[in-house]
Amino acid sequence: MKYLFRTFLTLILLTVSAVTANAQGWPSNFEGVMLQGFSWGSYNGTTNTKWAVLEQQSDELSGNFKVIWLPNSGKCASSPSMGYDPVYWFTNKNSAFGNENTLKSMIQTFNGKGTDIIMDLVINHRSGTSNWTNFPTETWRGNTYKMGPDCICSTDEVRNASGEAKPTGAPDTGDDFDGSRDLDHTSATVQKHVKDYMTHLMEDLGYAGFRLDMVKGYGGAYTKIYNQATKPKYSVGEYWDGSYDVVARWIEDTGRTSAAFDYPMKYAINNAFSSGDMSQLCWMAGSDPQPAGLVHNTYARYSVTFVDNHDTYRDHNKFNGNVVAANAFILCSPGTPCVFWEHWTAHKEALKPIIATRNACGVHNQSKVKVLRHDHDCYMAEVYGTKGTLVVKIGNISVTPEGYTNADIKASGNGYCVWSKADVNIDPQPQPVGDPFNVYFDNSGANWNTPYIHYWGGEESAWPGNPMTKVDGNVWKYTVPAGTTGLLFNAGDGDATKTADFTAQADHIYNTHGDQGKYNGQGVGDDPVQGDFPANLYLIGNLPSGSWDTTAAVAANSKDKGVYIWHNTEILAADGAENGYFSFITTTGADWDAVNASDRFGSVDADHPAAMGETLKVVKYPANVSASSARSWMIAPGKYTLIVNLAKMTMEVTDPAAVEGIDSDDPEAEAIYFNLQGLRVDPTAPGIYIRVKGNNAVKVVL
Repeated sequence: MKYLFRTFLTLILLTVSAVTANAQGWPSNFEGVMLQGFSWGSYNGTTNTKWAVLEQQSDELSGNFKVIWLPNSGKCASSPSMGYDPVYWFTNKNSAFGNENTLKSMIQTFNGKGTDIIMDLVINHRSGTSNWTNFPTETWRGNTYKMGPDCICSTDEVRNASGEAKPTGAPDTGDDFDGSRDLDHTSATVQKHVKDYMTHLMEDLGYAGFRLDMVKGYGGAYTKIYNQATKPKYSVGEYWDGSYDVVARWIEDTGRTSAAFDYPMKYAINNAFSSGDMSQLCWMAGSDPQPAGLVHNTYARYSVTFVDNHDTYRDHNKFNGNVVAANAFILCSPGTPCVFWEHWTAHKEALKPIIATRNACGVHNQSKVKVLRHDHDCYMAEVYGTKGTLVVKIGNISVTPEGYTNADIKASGNGYCVWSKADVNIDPQPQPVGDPFNVYFDNSGANWNTPYIHYWGGEESAWPGNPMTKVDGNVWKYTVPAGTTGLLFNAGDGDATKTADFTAQADHIYNTHGDQGKYNGQGVGDDPVQGDFPANLYLIGNLPSGSWDTTAAVAANSKDKGVYIWHNTEILAADGAENGYFSFITTTGADWDAVNASDRFGSVDADHPAAMGETLKVVKYPANVSASSARSWMIAPGKYTLIVNLAKMTMEVTDPAAVEGIDSDDPEAEAIYFNLQGLRVDPTAPGIYIRVKGNNAVKVVL
């Protein structure tokens, strides 16, 4: 069928629009090799690929791979989950592979070494929080996202389930998936959600693109809509079909805004090695023999080749032949080869020189190939890169290509051999990108004589790190090298005092609890949430509305420019205790998983006393911190006015009676204002001031 489709395809190519012709579904002439950085169940056991584990291997992996495909990073319905039953899109990143902090740290580490990360994007279907259809309400950049039954395909099997909402969307535009609810991609709501979700993943988390799961489940035209709107650097669809014609048609349906996994090549490899007939590795493009699969004709740029993946490895499609030889075939062919995690970990020492030879020759996804031999016993081809040429032989027959000698062999083993005259670096080290940058440490909570910083990424400091330089007061500074992605602080005495690992951010200030935002020259961060103050801030604790109830937290009565005020707010005593406790959250939700997916703000230490009239330091606890790690304040039961200033990272507790509007006996007297330090001011910003009017002086809240 692949041959019959070629004439039809030529007609399509003659009529494509200029927009389609210029679409970027995958980089042209791309020289990188891709890694599938996981297998099924690899969040535990001997194949553990959690985010932190992968980050520890970043030097080796970045030295061999320019793209790494990783699982969906959102919280899913099952626990643990591989990511194919997603629930949360924008907020909760507590997956089986790690939380949002470890995810960001890993991505930044790889980016600093020149390797891009793409996520397994599961948008064909979605699971509910507690039943089949109750998708969560989420907020992002001030917008609320909620899908209802109208976003579910009317043909979804939930239509026959009792006790569930009936779907009212359009019929499915692709194959049905019976594990979750099939989303209606004709819906403007679904399309808006998907486009913003993709934007969030790229702009907020650092993904460079996506592996699109189960694209047979919805029309290829919708992938075109999403990719044209968000412009990912990489997009590759899992269109699981062995037919060249069918997969090629899907690429065209996307307007060539996406590559596809080369299942036609996968099945040709399976057949060749199971039968021992190496001629099946070659297809004829007219009279020109070329490697089998999408790479043999028009679609080399849009072909991501592979031998196995997490799905095929555990079913009847698993490759059961010579693993290294099969990988040598894809690594020495056009397309973008994707090496499977299990193959890499089992055979990395054999695969490294093949990858290094491809890189040394500059072989890319559109490289020209001259097939020298394609018979039962041997496939041999010469492949032309931007910097050199290689020859690959698959099969056990003993033969040497013309113009090469044994001295030119760069990699060889059972059933394969690779020759090249290029200089090959078998174990390249990734090069850091970017410029050196400053980071700061607030020593007020640690009180170390000299804070030390230990950093890693582009370079790694020798433990316990390097001493920092005092800037002013309790603030210390250090300039870290280009490519630094992670850091921690300590007293210079080793493990006894070290902080947790933090993601390195240029010009940010840290304390023992984490990143406090951009340094504002006063020892605190002026940008606690990377550019925007929270849209809302909620008081949570021992409150009349509910004791530490994540659905009953109280929103600020007023807010402006990072200042949030709660007027006349009552705090109760905790059960069996003399005092009550409280802190602040940036989102409410059905449970602590939902709340902890966003930043929290609390005290510098656990149960810090909140005294009347005292200005207390506020600490940001980044998203996905555990509930026990976000510190709270302790206060006697009563009614208070609370003021949180995130521009200064401070919190004040004031007696409401002391700040009520008590007017002067002389209504004509002019009011003048002083700050709490006694300096006369013009009260333009929200806060607490001393107002003097006639003979009366009173604290007021503006």
